[in-house]
Amino acid sequence: MKEPTLKKVAYGIAMAIAIIIVHFVDVHVYPMAPIFALLLAILITYLGIIFINKSDRFDKTISRSKYNLLNALVVFVLFIAYFTIAQ
Repeated sequence: MKEPTLKKVAYGIAMAIAIIIVHFVDVHVYPMAPIFALLLAILITYLGIIFINKSDRFDKTISRSKYNLLNALVVFVLFIAYFTIAQ
């Protein structure tokens, strides 16, 4: 298996940010059709990935335990934010 890098964690963060933004807009600003929400989330994630790929600071190799801890933190924040926005 390839060594974990900060770039892989940043991809997950970009996806989580896209989901949180789309869910916030859907709940508080404008109720969207599910297909439009999905396409908007994909677009925001794509823009985040483009930004991550242009930056060289995300190419650092990190330990497996740090990688797993950061991914768990991203999932936890996504879970909390998703249900906090819904209330």
